[in-house]
Amino acid sequence: MSLPEFNTFKAADTDFQTAVLETLFEKSNSLIKLTLEDEQFMNAVGSSYSEFIEKVRERLVQLCESQGQQESEESRRSELSDIIAAHPKLGEPKKGLSVHSQNEQRNLGNGDTLEVQQALKHLNEVYEQHYPGLRFVVFVNGRSRPEIIRVMEGRINSGNAWLEEAGLACNEMCDIANDRVLKYVQ
Repeated sequence: MSLPEFNTFKAADTDFQTAVLETLFEKSNSLIKLTLEDEQFMNAVGSSYSEFIEKVRERLVQLCESQGQQESEESRRSELSDIIAAHPKLGEPKKGLSVHSQNEQRNLGNGDTLEVQQALKHLNEVYEQHYPGLRFVVFVNGRSRPEIIRVMEGRINSGNAWLEEAGLACNEMCDIANDRVLKYVQ
């Protein structure tokens, strides 16, 4: 899917906007609720996809911050889990990936040894045990599997609190969305 002009996106109905949002971020009902269904948010999205993505980043980072939140931590965790887990696991079989994720991960899986595949599967499991409800998200940006594995190990061993790790994942998602804009804008 190519992206329409940003003004077309802003003026479109919710179904059309949802399709564009899913192109940028993957499918998440919580993300739709926090963005497209929030009139105040949509009135302040700016005039470009990059401004929109930065507003999404700001909203998600606010959700990760523990101070001054009206919502309970459990509610915030639930919303963040829905948004972050919408992204596929690295190394997931191609049938489970969106077209966008397939394109982004295509260089990663070429010629993986069984050892690398098993390491990635194991690290995904360990990560999800450390951070229940989250999925490891990283802007691959052409990096090799060994490089990504080192990033995963670093994040697993970081000692980050759950909401802190969710904030990192949200920032990575927004970096991925910005990259998708560069690839899909008309």
